[in-house]
Amino acid sequence: EGFRFRQDQTTSPDEAKTLRQAALAALRPEFHLRADRFYNAPDTEFDVTEQGGLMWGDQAIGKLVKGDGPLKPTAEAFVDDEAGPEVIQKVQRRLQHFIDRRIAAMFEPLLALSRDETVTGLARGVAFRMLEVFGIVPRADIADDIKALDQEARGMLRKHGVRFGQFTIFQPLLLKPAPTRLRLVLWGLWQGLDTFPESPPPGLVTIPHDTLQPQGYYAMSGYRPAGARAIRIDMLERLADMLRGQDTRGGFEAKADMLSISGLTLDQFADLMGGLGYRADRGERPKLKPVAAPEPAATDAPETVDETPLGVAPPTGLEGSDIPDPAPTEIPVAPPTEAPPEPPVETPADQPDETPPAPPSEAPDDAPGEDATAPGAEASAPVETEVFYTFTWAPRRQGGGPRGPRRDANRQGGDGAKQADGGKPRGEGFKPRGDGGKPRGEGGK
Repeated sequence: EGFRFRQDQTTSPDEAKTLRQAALAALRPEFHLRADRFYNAPDTEFDVTEQGGLMWGDQAIGKLVKGDGPLKPTAEAFVDDEAGPEVIQKVQRRLQHFIDRRIAAMFEPLLALSRDETVTGLARGVAFRMLEVFGIVPRADIADDIKALDQEARGMLRKHGVRFGQFTIFQPLLLKPAPTRLRLVLWGLWQGLDTFPESPPPGLVTIPHDTLQPQGYYAMSGYRPAGARAIRIDMLERLADMLRGQDTRGGFEAKADMLSISGLTLDQFADLMGGLGYRADRGERPKLKPVAAPEPAATDAPETVDETPLGVAPPTGLEGSDIPDPAPTEIPVAPPTEAPPEPPVETPADQPDETPPAPPSEAPDDAPGEDATAPGAEASAPVETEVFYTFTWAPRRQGGGPRGPRRDANRQGGDGAKQADGGKPRGEGFKPRGDGGKPRGEGGK
């Protein structure tokens, strides 16, 4: 199996010892030949499992162990001692080359940022901080450093694809499935975990929030917990951009594009917003039905055309046969042709007793149908309602207590003492920008 010999256990101890000595003597040339093939094999034949195992095709060749840095793990080869030190070193060296090249390819934007000597000052400090946490760092962890960066320093970092989000400082290229899968392995090694958590399925905007996962798992996965679910950090930043223009103090409703980018139902979205620091007030209202468009006038044209030929056979193109304006050539034709048909048409309408029993039976059948659709019947029908939520900015207090009038032991002059951060709301979530953060005067302006 790879570079290890597994002996059949069906023999007796004496036979097993003799068989192993003979087998190893015969396998030494095979170990050298296999080591040469292994060393010259392309990287496409190797892979890293989610538990840090190193595979050569379907054979386990080694595993990763903690190294000198987060992005510098050590490859440990699975080779029998009987294979000899030369084979062991060759396999070990080839595995180390593979994992180093794999990390360099997956984390190229982050490594390029750390090697750029033009990034200096505070920007270089942020770059090294990102290198330590695999390119994804919650903004709250380095809020002071980010606040101290000037535009020139931010430009140095943006040149390498760094995005300054309201929640996370990250490089979007590192959120792809392959870097995420490898990042969780390297993070598990650096944290000393016995079992590494699996990466989320690719392509999901939100995933269930499992509180049993180790701390820091969701950040390394590229997600942020919010309520019962965790949302991908790049989509969360897009949602934050949409919320900037909303009236976060007066309240606003979720729009279709907000639900679309999150892929959640309205109830799930309300729970998500609660995890981001918003209060969701549930309500119901009558559902507005779409107004049906009036039927086009073209539907009346066939009826008038159909009635005209019944009364006047020769002039099929005239619709105003009752108006005495048509050409004089049609006047002598109209009296003889219209006089006979008019009496039979009017007699069935004027004499209901002479008609067959079928028409009178249809009249009472239509009458109850119209009574069933009377306004009284419509009023008795249940009114269809819809659920809506009104979201207002209500961040959680650090003490976990309910929001309300501030009570401070150091109150002076009837006003509570200001917080050290200038009275900004604290807790999870983000402070909305735009008109939501301005006090509202008369007229809601």
